[in-house]
Amino acid sequence: MFRRRVLVGALALLLAGCTSSSGDLPEGSEVLGRSATAMRSVTSTHFTIKVDGELPNVTVKDAEGDLNAAGDSKGRAKVDQFGQLIEVEYVLVKSDLYFKGPTGGFTKLPAALAGQVYDPTAILNPDKGVAKVLSSAKDAKTVSSDGGVTVVEATVPKDVVGGLVPGIGADVKGTFSVKDDKLTNAVFALPSGAKVTVALSDFNKSFTVEPPK
Repeated sequence: MFRRRVLVGALALLLAGCTSSSGDLPEGSEVLGRSATAMRSVTSTHFTIKVDGELPNVTVKDAEGDLNAAGDSKGRAKVDQFGQLIEVEYVLVKSDLYFKGPTGGFTKLPAALAGQVYDPTAILNPDKGVAKVLSSAKDAKTVSSDGGVTVVEATVPKDVVGGLVPGIGADVKGTFSVKDDKLTNAVFALPSGAKVTVALSDFNKSFTVEPPK
């Protein structure tokens, strides 16, 4: 009888330990709040964007490049044109946008036209970028914290997420990975089944963007 009580007591302590460890997860809203503050001070980043599924009026399927807080950016993107994926290079500097398709050289366009494809400068824009998304997310819940990376799930209002990812017309579920208070990955799951992934790295790394010659 004594041995059985010891075993039952040990099992109870083990279960209590498991419950306690899950309760040690940081508060989701606090994680996103700290990350929002940290992202407002980021001066540059390397980004990748991937679209799985269809977004209304958005032709970019994936993009990758470097971006600074001043709005200068350079990189490449795959754009859907009449059912065909075309890879383009781009350079966005000051008020000028340069595109280079599969053939030929760069073509200079007004920077305002970037929004018709995808405007990467929105990422670090404090009024509509990742900082705004993080600070506006609702019902945040931490699902894991391991290896220095904390993963938080939350709901993002459509008018907020639409500033970062155009073509979204409904509130979405966001899954955010945060490391050292910096947002490293965000996945937005749309009601339609489409998914948009934004990954960020190389924070505050110095680079220059010059008009192509």
